[in-house]
Amino acid sequence: MAEGRSRRSDRHARPSMDERQSAAQPRYAAYPDDPPQAEPAEPIQSWPQEEGFVPQPTVWEAGGYVPLPDEPQAAPPPQPERRINHAPAGPGGPYLVVLAVCLIALIGMAIFVVQAAQPYGDFKGKQALLARDVFYDGVEVDGVALGGLSRQEAMQRLGQSTQAQADSLLLTVDVDGTRYTITGQQIPYARDVAATLDTAWAIGRQGFSWMIGTDKTPFDIRWEHTQHLKETGARYRTRSTYDAQDVRRVAEWLAQKASRPVQDAMIASFDFDTKAFTVTRDQPGAALDAQAVYEAVTASLDAGRLQDTIRLSAQQVLPQVTSVELQNSFTRLSAFTTETTRDELRNRNILLAARAVMGTTVMPGGTFSFNQVVGERTADKGYQMAPAIAGGITFDEIGGGVCQVSSTLFNAAAMADMTIVTRSPHAWPSSYVDRGRDATVNWPNLDFAFRNDKMTPVFIVASYGNRQLTVEVYGMRADPAERIELETELISTTRPPADAIYQRNPALTPGEQKQLKPARTGYLVDTYRVYLRDGTAYKREKLTTSDYRMVQQVIEYN
Repeated sequence: MAEGRSRRSDRHARPSMDERQSAAQPRYAAYPDDPPQAEPAEPIQSWPQEEGFVPQPTVWEAGGYVPLPDEPQAAPPPQPERRINHAPAGPGGPYLVVLAVCLIALIGMAIFVVQAAQPYGDFKGKQALLARDVFYDGVEVDGVALGGLSRQEAMQRLGQSTQAQADSLLLTVDVDGTRYTITGQQIPYARDVAATLDTAWAIGRQGFSWMIGTDKTPFDIRWEHTQHLKETGARYRTRSTYDAQDVRRVAEWLAQKASRPVQDAMIASFDFDTKAFTVTRDQPGAALDAQAVYEAVTASLDAGRLQDTIRLSAQQVLPQVTSVELQNSFTRLSAFTTETTRDELRNRNILLAARAVMGTTVMPGGTFSFNQVVGERTADKGYQMAPAIAGGITFDEIGGGVCQVSSTLFNAAAMADMTIVTRSPHAWPSSYVDRGRDATVNWPNLDFAFRNDKMTPVFIVASYGNRQLTVEVYGMRADPAERIELETELISTTRPPADAIYQRNPALTPGEQKQLKPARTGYLVDTYRVYLRDGTAYKREKLTTSDYRMVQQVIEYN
């Protein structure tokens, strides 16, 4: 066993230094084309062998294959034939290769660094352009290019332009050949430069709602916006600023100046005695609509046409009454006559009131008032004491009897188709007209009045003679075949009591009796205006209602 261990130890013992050096010497295979190789100076020494030891080829000799003692001895695998060429190496060859590789690596690194740094440089350049405190290229306001200008510079440039525009405001309004001018003094004018610059300044400085959800950053959108702006441009116009009330005042003034009132034919003169008349000539008018002027002026101002010429036409207004029509249709519209009493004082008062009414002209839309035309009835005017009715009794007063004039005029005015404004019946029916056709007056609180709603004036002719009072109304009748009549209708009758009312009056002598109020029957009467054409009624309208109160007899005694 000891011997066996000795052998194993020997077999695995490390070779000596000489042996390692010998083994380290290169070995060359002989090929036909290779030159003969020199043999080593000394033979390779083998390891010392002990008795009973089987020599094994060394690792170097066996090409690295070392079989164990107990393993079967197999032939080593065949080795492929190798050809080794030995080219002569030039001086420094390996170093040149290394140098070339390093140079190529440096160039690649340089290219990589340059390519990696280029996007950053582009970004910094874009950032610097977008950060400029100026308008971007392509922005125009009112035809002025603002690219590269600061807000202050743009404001100055546009401010000079708009101020020059405001100073040059001169609108010409041509109305049917007549010209009117409108200047900046009448309409102070400016433009919203600051607000428009705010809008233009925002281009390239704001995002958009459609950016949300896209793969583009707000910076990219801003940059693309500015680049697109260079190609397409962004053009803005300032809007005009002015006070609309100034324009409205100018429009109304101009419409009034350019309008011409229409002139209807009128009665130039009327002879109340002969009933002869003359007429004036009619003249067409012109009307310019103030709203049309306002809209035309504001349209020019809004569009910046400050030296525009506006052409407008006034609408022609034809007369409603021509000279020919008035001459052919002027006639007596109505006439009414009442008979007076034999009381001369009362008749004197009627004559004075008739003379006051005589020759009165009531213009279209005008109102006739009996108290205003006749005035207060006084003794200075010649009025006399005559019977009158007041408070349900008859007594004498200055101007008594003038109610017959107002009642006669009421009938004539109603049949002339005048509009009755104020009319009151007497306390009881009058003897000179039918019930429902009287009109009482008293200064100053009880009046009779009517209004002329025709398009032409009416003329009142009043005359008195031989106890006949007549009132006529002359004017233009639309249809000669038409006329108006009045009709009354009794609605109810109220009889007074048979017994009288007695009331003591100390002013009477003892035992004396005196009738203060006679018994009178009450009546409720409606008055109608009936329109006739060729004698046939075609319309009937209620005109007034008269309530004549019942009066119970009153007797005074003492």
